[in-house]
Amino acid sequence: MLKYAFLINVPGQNPDTYCGVYENSESYNVIAGTGDMEMAKEYVGKLAADGFTLLNLCGDFDDEITAQLCEIAGPDVKIKHADYLPEQLAKVEALPEFTKYGVVVVMRGVEEPTEVVIDKPELYTKAIFVKDQEQANAAAKQLADEGMHDIELCSWFDKAKTELVIEAVGGAAPVGTCGDL
Repeated sequence: MLKYAFLINVPGQNPDTYCGVYENSESYNVIAGTGDMEMAKEYVGKLAADGFTLLNLCGDFDDEITAQLCEIAGPDVKIKHADYLPEQLAKVEALPEFTKYGVVVVMRGVEEPTEVVIDKPELYTKAIFVKDQEQANAAAKQLADEGMHDIELCSWFDKAKTELVIEAVGGAAPVGTCGDL
């Protein structure tokens, strides 16, 4: 069974207070917030010890901290952080507020889109687990229609797949990916 986590930097929260889980017959998935980068380091060590092999990180995690987390987790854990195409990054940097965050994850064992919601004053997060590009495009459009300020995608999304999601949301929200751009 694949064990996957998507980590979000949420000041004032920790993985016990800011966490959602989705499980199916092929994967165990955690969406969790860490209050700062030191807490993220501790949590990544725990996830690695618990058998998680794929971690995606929100765009607050840069190359330097991601490299540190990779060292902590060890060679059996793949870790990627979200990044943006230049025009999408400009939209993120211009956001007047950031209180609603969407995540789209293509995952093993998913048939119908499944939502995980974490609703805290610091940040409302809705993650939608999907099985393919078609469901991902629809999920991202739904998130944009619901007013998410930013949408980030799991590492399954390379540049071409990310561009299809960007097209699907029609400019309603910036889109980044943990995949290769």
